[in-house]
Amino acid sequence: MSIVRSIRYGLLLATAFFLCISAFAQSDLGTITGIVKDPSGASIPNASVVVRNEGTGTERKATANEGGSYSVTNIPPGLYTVIVDAPGFKKFETKLNKLDSSTTLTVDATMAVGAASETVEVSATAVQLQTESASVQKLITRQQIDALELNGRNPIFMANLVPGTRGGNLSGLSFAFSQGPDNINGARNQDTLITFDGAPAVRTRSNGTSLGSADVDSTQEIQVLTADYAAEYGRSSGGQIRILTRSGTRDFHGAAYDYVRNTIFNANTWGRNQNTATNFAAPIHYNQYGFNIGGPLYIPGKFNTDKSKVFWYWGTEWVRYRFTDSNSLTVPSLAMRQGDFSELLSPSNVYYGKAIQLKNPATGAPYAGNIIPPSQLSPNGLGILRTYPAPNLINPLNGNQFWYFAAIHPVDQRKDTLSVDINVTDTQRLQFRRNNYNFSEYQPLDGGTNLTPKFFKRPNQTNSLDYVWTVTPTVVNETLAT
Repeated sequence: MSIVRSIRYGLLLATAFFLCISAFAQSDLGTITGIVKDPSGASIPNASVVVRNEGTGTERKATANEGGSYSVTNIPPGLYTVIVDAPGFKKFETKLNKLDSSTTLTVDATMAVGAASETVEVSATAVQLQTESASVQKLITRQQIDALELNGRNPIFMANLVPGTRGGNLSGLSFAFSQGPDNINGARNQDTLITFDGAPAVRTRSNGTSLGSADVDSTQEIQVLTADYAAEYGRSSGGQIRILTRSGTRDFHGAAYDYVRNTIFNANTWGRNQNTATNFAAPIHYNQYGFNIGGPLYIPGKFNTDKSKVFWYWGTEWVRYRFTDSNSLTVPSLAMRQGDFSELLSPSNVYYGKAIQLKNPATGAPYAGNIIPPSQLSPNGLGILRTYPAPNLINPLNGNQFWYFAAIHPVDQRKDTLSVDINVTDTQRLQFRRNNYNFSEYQPLDGGTNLTPKFFKRPNQTNSLDYVWTVTPTVVNETLAT
């Protein structure tokens, strides 16, 4: 009895654990629903409905109820074929029905009288107005992502195209971090939630900045929720930017690319041309390159021979950015570092442009020759002087700047996107998504000098695992862990 009780308690704890995890995640799945009718408009009960994903061939089945209504829930976004069969009527088939993430698509079927061996095909559907939800939202499709110019190739910046958004931080153009609009419907940007495949991807200390800039070539669509969204999206008090990554299909697809910005391609600016020292284009070396590939996972004659069970997608992008940091400073001379400030006695000294007499702070008496005796030199003061770089110029810049330094400022990033979809059985499906971001930057002149350079190393990632079990045609259980 005690063993049974322990197992029972263990199952309860495990269930509670998964429920707690799922509470923080947000589903990106959608629903296809509709009504089956005869030519007069009367409903047809008990009609058989098949909803087939055109990319993977995965099917979900349903049966129309007594009122002719059917509903297929918790299916991934994509293009779907809907097939309806009913005794005494021709088969109804409609293709290219686009289901967006977290939405409901209505596909009604008007059956024609005839033999079941005959088929009435509808090859296109009109764009529908979203009436199944009160949520105010806008979808940015893959076609828009491909067609619109995107400086910096950061897909989150496209949220600025949505009504209700205002402004935007320049970091939205950056490949390093991602920050959406300044506000969505008046909320501050730190109130905006950014998710990758349902997994929260916001750096909590950076005012709405995401963990990394998503790979635009691996982004399937972007959904922006601005108001009145459902309770499952209630994690934030502002708007939401939801990114969905691409997945594999029954066919193999891939691409490789390199976006280059280089000094040799650039013309000089008018302002730089006015100075003989800068009559050339500012140096820049920027490469953003990568690849993506996806398709079915199968072994001919051995495993997944019909290419309908396992699908994968992998995309990797690198960013290599090199530019030059330079700075010039007014620093103490080598003599000053030894307590000799005699050069300040000259009325035309480059530091003050007038004579400066140093005095003993204890007695008020002037130092002879403006030289502080070694016995009166403070170890702390000498230590402070050593925090300034030593002069390295004979002829000063800008009148009195005897120190100049220039160094390469490298910024690197790698983005990895992995998608795996598994149809475990006809009623069970697993979906795994991983977005991995590695960002590094070396700032050679942090603080103005090369004495205290700064190095950033930021490894970030999001992971999500979605399990959908169709218990019955009308009961579907989904568990999403992130």
